[in-house]
Amino acid sequence: SRDDTASLAKHKRSCQTTDHASDTDNTSVKHLVKQTQVAEYYSSKKSHSVPKKIREKVKIACTEFTALDSRAFETVAGVEFLKMVLSIFDAGRCFSPTSNVSVKEIIPSPITISRHIDQMYENKKSELRNLCLNVKSYCIIWDFWTERYSGLSYCGLALRVITKDFTLHNFILGCIFYDVDSQSANNIRMFVDAQLLSFGLTLNNKIFVVTDNGNKMRAAFKEKCTRIGCSIHYLNKQLEHSFTSEEIDRTFVRCIKIQNLFDNVKKVVTHVRRTHRQVKLKQKLQLYSDTRFNGAFYMLNVFLNVYDDIGSVLNSGYIDYLTSVDKNLLEEVCRFLIVFDNAIDQLSSEERPTMHQVLSIRQLLIDQCEAKFEDSSELKELKLFLGK
Repeated sequence: SRDDTASLAKHKRSCQTTDHASDTDNTSVKHLVKQTQVAEYYSSKKSHSVPKKIREKVKIACTEFTALDSRAFETVAGVEFLKMVLSIFDAGRCFSPTSNVSVKEIIPSPITISRHIDQMYENKKSELRNLCLNVKSYCIIWDFWTERYSGLSYCGLALRVITKDFTLHNFILGCIFYDVDSQSANNIRMFVDAQLLSFGLTLNNKIFVVTDNGNKMRAAFKEKCTRIGCSIHYLNKQLEHSFTSEEIDRTFVRCIKIQNLFDNVKKVVTHVRRTHRQVKLKQKLQLYSDTRFNGAFYMLNVFLNVYDDIGSVLNSGYIDYLTSVDKNLLEEVCRFLIVFDNAIDQLSSEERPTMHQVLSIRQLLIDQCEAKFEDSSELKELKLFLGK
């Protein structure tokens, strides 16, 4: 507002929130995710050099900026970056006058930041370890994958904690190289237990573990924990089977025309991306990931949006694939899949728990798979398979 009452009201609410954050768990979490404020960097008006304490705070802030935002170390030496910092610095002078200190004297060099990242990582890991020692109820999310070209395997571990004020916090414990000889269920379980123990965490029947629905995962976490199958993984696998598999458990997947459409779209998209001709299109074509098959919806939907323009960027050998794609069927499939895509996005929320939504979303998708009179025969086959 014109008289700045809105800003004062926000400040008052912020102070009240800080005063009420008194319990141990909440304080630990809030300290861990606390963001450094620009106002902490200002020095006295009489100061003509940058105090060591201010330099240290700015160094930490710049290190977090490069590490957490995946920025290059050279970013902090860029002209535009310095202009941005200068504008913030000048804005701060309106509230708290400071000395005439050059911005370049405050910003550490890229070499300093690169050396400080390991130290910052160890400090944050130590804070996270202390937090883990204080939490009593939590959920572990575990994923395991093998890099296609190198054959190296990795384990991803995440921790979810709900504090007493019902705030959900997510922490990445690590993406760890899996250096065990075999990927048996026993070895996987021992590897995960060892990684959790480094944070002071141990599994028991009161702790929930979320994994995919593979046989190894079921066997590895069948004891001393409560395993929950990932609903998103289940949805992705069902969609993947319907578009790419000929049979499942000796049962044929009778979605031949839908699979042919999907295969032709994929061939055209792959060709256009490899030849770098999509710059001539109004929208960039997308390929899906094998681990996140809901990306197939984006591939089909973007293809539909530029369908009329793709012919102008194709080689003659790929025109047949394009003409084999029935645009009406493609549009019908995209309308059908958008509900699945919304469901996956809703279940992927990182700001609040979603377990209570699984049953209602499952019923919504089952209803979506009911065949209608106006549906094409191809879409009816797809709905019949997914609705089982």
